[in-house]
Amino acid sequence: MQTQHPLAVITPTLDGDVLAVLATADAPHTVGGIQKLLGGRSYEGIRKVLTRLTAQGTVTSQQVSTVVSYRLNREHLAAEHIIALADLRGALMDRVRSQVQAWPTPPVWAALFGSAARGQMLPDSDIDLFLVDPAVDADQWEALVDQLSRDVSRWTGNDARVLSMTEAEVRASAVTRDPILQSLLEDALTISGDPVWLRRVVAGARR
Repeated sequence: MQTQHPLAVITPTLDGDVLAVLATADAPHTVGGIQKLLGGRSYEGIRKVLTRLTAQGTVTSQQVSTVVSYRLNREHLAAEHIIALADLRGALMDRVRSQVQAWPTPPVWAALFGSAARGQMLPDSDIDLFLVDPAVDADQWEALVDQLSRDVSRWTGNDARVLSMTEAEVRASAVTRDPILQSLLEDALTISGDPVWLRRVVAGARR
């Protein structure tokens, strides 16, 4: 799975990327607008995809003067499935959130980070998760983290790498300016806990 190409799980073609753009858009897009969002894809290739999808009814078009714009037909029978596939990263985060919040003692903070959070994954990229250990039961925590790692790998087809630190370890890493914490500050997407937890802890440790 690649979070920036979610529909590649069912089609590796340009069709999937075009559908992902339209599924996450509220406003209609022109061919040129989609080309800018996708980057590196040909104008003619995108135009042909939109023509094909319009013929299938999954996309509708509207022409105003010489400008043609396109949007996902949200009443199409396939629309809800396309929309769901376009948000695989959100679905992953929801599933991880449900699992960790059901633990006897949930993590203080949990986040997705790395290439999955930035939308820069390769097909064999890892799914990077960060958990703040509440430091209650070490053996139980280790077992739960191992199970989560296995589950995420099954859910996505990617290796899952779960980095776990206690709050004390996070504070110590903040003082030494650990590169991992810098990466988290730059691109982490909060799954569970206060979205500003890490920034608050790091700022406090560096005073």
